Amino acid sequence: MKFEIQQEELQKALDTIANVVPSKTTLPILTCVLMDATEGQLKLSATNLDISITTTTSEVDIKDEGKIAIPADKFISFVRTLRSGVVKFAQKGEKINLSCGSARMTQVTMNVEEYPALKVLEETNGLDMEANLLTEMINETSYSVSRDETRPALMGINWEITPDSLTLVATDAHRLSRSHRSMEWTFNENRSMIVDTAGLRHLPRVVANMKNDKDSSGNVTIFMGENQLSFRAGNTVLHARLLEGPFPDYNAVIPKDNDKNVTVDKSDLAQAIRRVSIMADRITSQIRVGVESGHMELTATGADGAKSEDQIQISYEGDAMEIGFNYSYLQDILKNIKADTVVLSLNDSQSAALIKPVTDEGNETGLLCLLMPLRLAGE
Repeated sequence: MKFEIQQEELQKALDTIANVVPSKTTLPILTCVLMDATEGQLKLSATNLDISITTTTSEVDIKDEGKIAIPADKFISFVRTLRSGVVKFAQKGEKINLSCGSARMTQVTMNVEEYPALKVLEETNGLDMEANLLTEMINETSYSVSRDETRPALMGINWEITPDSLTLVATDAHRLSRSHRSMEWTFNENRSMIVDTAGLRHLPRVVANMKNDKDSSGNVTIFMGENQLSFRAGNTVLHARLLEGPFPDYNAVIPKDNDKNVTVDKSDLAQAIRRVSIMADRITSQIRVGVESGHMELTATGADGAKSEDQIQISYEGDAMEIGFNYSYLQDILKNIKADTVVLSLNDSQSAALIKPVTDEGNETGLLCLLMPLRLAGE
């Protein structure tokens, strides 16, 4: 193998795939980047067996075609430190020589034949979607997935695809996030699948790098395979595995009778939580939220008797009530809401709360968050 490529182009490709390379694995070959120079293109790939990613560039001058598996850690770090200019690669036996200006590096490669077969893109049922919208929906839900390995279905995001909509749902049984958008695409059936969150979390980075592609349309194409969900974004293809279900009937836990609607400025609420939570019990992470006409009072009490409280203005005309929340969960919700205003829909201190962002015109955005309450002391 022998080729030349601009440092910026090589670094962009490596940055796209680098985070998929596992830092710890029982298969040393997986710590490598697979580089394939053929037919006027350089293809770089990485996999941890659950997730795989491939990106391609034609901005390369291939002298001799070939394929190598090069340990990623030091290689990627070295490329990132190089000055701008042409990077030259030349393979000699089991070693690869790299040069850029006065900088030189020699690294021993691994047996490319040991590299696992990469997942193949099943180019059927392709659905085009605006890239930023897709990453927004993933960000709106991914923080709610469970970390409990005994409930693997809850470690993924449930996708519901219909002829005119896309709905993503995640829950860990304490909280739930549902992101729904109307879509205009050619699809004539209903599909439901649970997608591994670890794979989906790589998509925002892929989309960010896609914006630098000259021929990028700004869309991601989604392909539904038998065991995987694949995404083509510009010159990059990402594969995320599907998890076995079933996913819980989330509609059954969303309350229908929460009639106490509290409208509050998201920033005011987030700052008040940040201040009050400093004194909260580190085990329960509980804050007490009291609402009455015109204002909300937030209180936290520590195990050592320390106490903090704050008050903010709200729009609310119902009966006074109090409810307890895990402040960390509430902060996660607010961090992943783009709108400036949120509506908390409450019923009583023992019922789940619904949190919805709204636009300046008062319209819902398609995101609904559910948060289970904590029992208040004395109840």
